Amino acid sequence: MQFIEVTEAAGVRSAVTRFWRPDSRVRFLLCPMIHLAEPAFYREVTARLRRDCDLVVAEGSGDAAPAADALVASYARLDGRERFGLVVQDIDPRTLGVPVIHPDLNGQEPQRGHRETPLRDRVTLAALVPAVLAGMRLFGTRRYLARHLTTEDLLSRTEGRAQDAPPDVDDRVLGRRDRLLTEALTRLHHTATGPRTVGVLYGAAHMRAAATVLTGLGYHADGADWLTVFTLDPPAGSDSPG
Repeated sequence: MQFIEVTEAAGVRSAVTRFWRPDSRVRFLLCPMIHLAEPAFYREVTARLRRDCDLVVAEGSGDAAPAADALVASYARLDGRERFGLVVQDIDPRTLGVPVIHPDLNGQEPQRGHRETPLRDRVTLAALVPAVLAGMRLFGTRRYLARHLTTEDLLSRTEGRAQDAPPDVDDRVLGRRDRLLTEALTRLHHTATGPRTVGVLYGAAHMRAAATVLTGLGYHADGADWLTVFTLDPPAGSDSPG
């Protein structure tokens, strides 16, 4: 199962995937997100959440970890020409017209987790963001950005090598947030009192955990709609670099 696909013909695409279980009153709609995309991608995801969902489980709580704050800020600084015609994710869950829950890190937990990370790893994270930003400013194109976006339910070779990264970083950021997400999905499965479709609006990196827990609960993928995140080359006439 693929969540994000990169091909020469179609560019970067996100698989909005439906999960169902015959004896459950709940359906789940997984919406893998990329945090830089063409505006049309975010408009289409927003429209589907409004049209198809009764509840949305959304990433973020308003209190992001320091490293995440820096990364989002770096995206926002890649504006105009340097962002190659893409925009930072701008879906506001509060405007969807349906209830939204945020099972993400909140309050003091992100800062506490960051402080617990070994100093050498915090230094690495602090150095990584400006380095990535500088690389994108100097060499970045849509194709450069797309190189490592493929996300599947099995670890890719690149992700497999990433498992050699310090475990504290993974456990305190991605792993901790995955656990909060999967616990929320499990609760929704067990406590549903009526038919409902639950949208899951999370970064693509978290979709493997979501799909794994739903499969463990007896749900099955029931098809996917592929949405274009961005093409590999800017549209003709764009002033963005190719």
